[in-house]
Amino acid sequence: MAKHVLSIEIGQQVTKIVEVDYKKKNPHVYKAITFATPEEVIEDGVIRDKDVLAVAMRSELKEAGMTEKSVVFSIASSKIATREVTIPNVKENKIGALVQATAQEHFPIDLNEYTLAYSVQEAVKDENGKGFRILLLAAPDSLITNYYNFASEMGFNIESIDYYGNGSMQVLKKEIVLDYCACIQMSGSATIVNFMNEGQQIMQRTIPMGVFSVAEAMVLSDTCPINDMDSACDALCRDTLVCKTFDYEGLMESPMGGRMTQEQWSQMSESQQSRKVATDAVGEILLSVIRIFDFFYSKNPGVDISGVYITGMGSKVRGVDELFSNELHVPAHRMEHLVNVSFPRHFSEGLYNQTEYIAVVGAAMAPVGFEAKDAAELVGRKENMQTVQLLLGLSIVLSIAMVGISILNYVTAKNDNEDLTARKSSLSYINTIYTENQEVKGVHDQLAEVYYMTVSNNEKLDELVKALEKQLPSTMTVNYFQSTGTGINMTIESDDDISIARMLMNLEAIEDSHQRVILTDIAIPSVATVTEDGKTKYDFSVSANYTVDENVDSPFATEDPEQEEQPQ
Repeated sequence: MAKHVLSIEIGQQVTKIVEVDYKKKNPHVYKAITFATPEEVIEDGVIRDKDVLAVAMRSELKEAGMTEKSVVFSIASSKIATREVTIPNVKENKIGALVQATAQEHFPIDLNEYTLAYSVQEAVKDENGKGFRILLLAAPDSLITNYYNFASEMGFNIESIDYYGNGSMQVLKKEIVLDYCACIQMSGSATIVNFMNEGQQIMQRTIPMGVFSVAEAMVLSDTCPINDMDSACDALCRDTLVCKTFDYEGLMESPMGGRMTQEQWSQMSESQQSRKVATDAVGEILLSVIRIFDFFYSKNPGVDISGVYITGMGSKVRGVDELFSNELHVPAHRMEHLVNVSFPRHFSEGLYNQTEYIAVVGAAMAPVGFEAKDAAELVGRKENMQTVQLLLGLSIVLSIAMVGISILNYVTAKNDNEDLTARKSSLSYINTIYTENQEVKGVHDQLAEVYYMTVSNNEKLDELVKALEKQLPSTMTVNYFQSTGTGINMTIESDDDISIARMLMNLEAIEDSHQRVILTDIAIPSVATVTEDGKTKYDFSVSANYTVDENVDSPFATEDPEQEEQPQ
């Protein structure tokens, strides 16, 4: 089995490839690339023009310095049928045979033309006793063979073929271990909605729209001054084009956040049209999400979703979390980093963040394992031939050895065996030390994971409050203060307007004990004047975001030692 693989997802618009550890619980990504899929080479997961795609992929792999030949493919296609089924409690090595025997009950199709695969979701217990809940999949033989043919043209050795939805779930179930929650993975061309409970998948649905659908709507709109997909994607991630609600709440605010220049004010009308187009396009996806939520609630009465996590390319779209929170009536959070998958330093500064690679990373962790039938037969015949050749060779060697071995060599070998046996017995204590070391490492990893889950920007709150007491002008009175996990909100009353500008400069200069700026994106949406007893006072609100500190060190962190061989 390969130690590293290239995990590949060939999408309608983009192709993603990562070089990653194979079948590890907490894998490391060594390299990752994303490039535009050549036009019209793939349709619903099927590679239509292998030659054009092969030329483009070879060029990208060469430029990235990726030479690995063992690959895992992650396929997203409506041709793959999926079912969540419960099977009786049997030994794991018997599940495959049980799936083959009962698959026809779940798929009303001719299974002679389909390849089956499955993924065990969890052990369950109901009125019928113990069992397993599994994700059962059926893919057309032609689709699987299509990828084997492309691998042959590229000189790849296929380790496994995975389903896009399974790969996503393999990562998410380790990242999100809370009570009932939903993970909405918005990629370029599709959106996957996963409902989870304590790291276990309950339901999964796919929406055939993603960030590229929003960008395309902006490009095609007559009122939006954007002419290409790249510019539209950049604008979605740079400016707050998505309004807070379906009825365009926040439309009059600056899409750049904070104060605007005179030129930006002059472009306000044009910006408002762009925001309406972007909000309507995201709203199309959100309406489908709402319908899926309604269906989930109908199937699970009494269950409340505690939070929504937005991953993938969609987590880069500014404002999408507020719109989802307000319309779903559930707190929504953008998740851009993975805890249990390590990436190179300074990875993904642009549109494609870590969570956009969830499906390809998960495919390398625990793929469902589609395998072409003719490929399995070919491997079987090859293995049989190798076995015959091996037995023949061993027979010849054994015959020669039996003739050539002398009594003296036999005695020498016997003495050597006795010496080695005694040495092995004297070193047996190493196994105990190795076992204890593994147990301590396991406790260490658990403590490190718990530590990272407790890290919050609110840890700077005490320093921030002390700094505010020093920095705020004496002519101001704070009437309201709120701190969230992402920033602060304040309502302030001031005796003069000059001190407001001074306050902005002071807030931008606030640093913590490590000389890192605490607040960013400081904004004053409006200022109201109030006259009492002939005196004019100014009421205004202030909002700011915490600066994200990506250099959080765990007290449990250690250097990654080279993997030791397990004693024999």
